[in-house]
Amino acid sequence: MESKFKEGLYRLTLLLTASTVLLLALMPHSAPARVILVLSGLGMGSVGLGYRRLPALPDSAAPIFLAVLLTTLLWLTPEQHAMWLWGWAAVIAMPQPVLLLLLHSLLAASCLWQVMHLTDTTAESLLTGLLLVALLLLGLARQLGLSTLWRGVSSRTRLMEHLLLWSGAQLKIDLSLETTRCEREGSHGELLLLRSPSNCQPALAEALVASTRSYESCYQADGQTLAALLINRNAKEATLRRNTLLASLPSPFQARFITLAPALSLDTQMAALERQEKPVVVLEENK
Repeated sequence: MESKFKEGLYRLTLLLTASTVLLLALMPHSAPARVILVLSGLGMGSVGLGYRRLPALPDSAAPIFLAVLLTTLLWLTPEQHAMWLWGWAAVIAMPQPVLLLLLHSLLAASCLWQVMHLTDTTAESLLTGLLLVALLLLGLARQLGLSTLWRGVSSRTRLMEHLLLWSGAQLKIDLSLETTRCEREGSHGELLLLRSPSNCQPALAEALVASTRSYESCYQADGQTLAALLINRNAKEATLRRNTLLASLPSPFQARFITLAPALSLDTQMAALERQEKPVVVLEENK
């Protein structure tokens, strides 16, 4: 689940950046600059808060807000905000589509043109340009490293306007990682599969997300199957929690709980769920 931990750090960074921008809005600025600072700070904060249970703007909106902020300030008052030019390296480093990356590179070049006339000599202008290009290249290298994370975040399934679920492909990745982690830490992990008619999926998904813990993830494995990786201290706690969770889910559904083990096959268990006749099946050990 490394990608989720990285996403959490990314969102924390967005919230800290948004807070800083809003604090800067309290300092002496022209009215247009103050407005753009407030709007950009609120926009980045909205993206940073968007996780699982909260409505959110697309993740690619974060670099857009920061780019609009830098472009506006550097075009309106370059003398006062020349140091903000270096913020373009952060914009380029953020996860974003290729076309947006190209647009932001052009905007960075336009801002550099606005600032270059403030330098006293051609040599200083050239040095400023070279330093910015170097920082943009470093940001680009970082952005390429984050591209996998961005694709993973973008691949989440939206069943309801305020509800995001991870994909079945991500479940296969997380299943192996969580099995290894549970063995290493001595915790008790379970894979929960829930099958229901397609028209019942939104209500069931909402109840499932509400019943899981903040460090647990929910998935849409296919059109009729939801899934969750449940982590508990031991088997006794898992049993108690299992009963509570089942009581909170709206019918109709079929549930299958499988203890995490190296031999666990997601495809095999999903096929078994399709043939399952009992409403609930619990497999304490997967063999």
